[in-house]
Amino acid sequence: MKKLYARMMKAACPIDPETMETTVPFLQHEIVPHAMADHGARQIFFFVDRQDDTVFSITIYDTREDLDNAMREADSEYRFASLAALGCTALDARSFEVVAGAVDDGAAGVDFATRVPPVRD
Repeated sequence: MKKLYARMMKAACPIDPETMETTVPFLQHEIVPHAMADHGARQIFFFVDRQDDTVFSITIYDTREDLDNAMREADSEYRFASLAALGCTALDARSFEVVAGAVDDGAAGVDFATRVPPVRD
């Protein structure tokens, strides 16, 4: 069985509706393409925790080497500058081995890029 690996990054961010109006498009149209350009990146999802005003992402990678290379991004100037542009502060970055899961064959694909309009000027 093929193994998969995951990177989780977490940040404290303003979660109010007005801020999220610009944060979500920035994540979708700036951060997602950047993360998916990592070698071996297969999926990325961002989650919002409104209880503690945090946003975290989980990115799935093909190999441990791909994950190790991607983990270097956790301390990159790009990450910190992107978070600062959103008024966020980095909290954590961790790596994991995926040990169980499933995707329903009949699950409808969600095209986030078309569902989230670009950042307004």
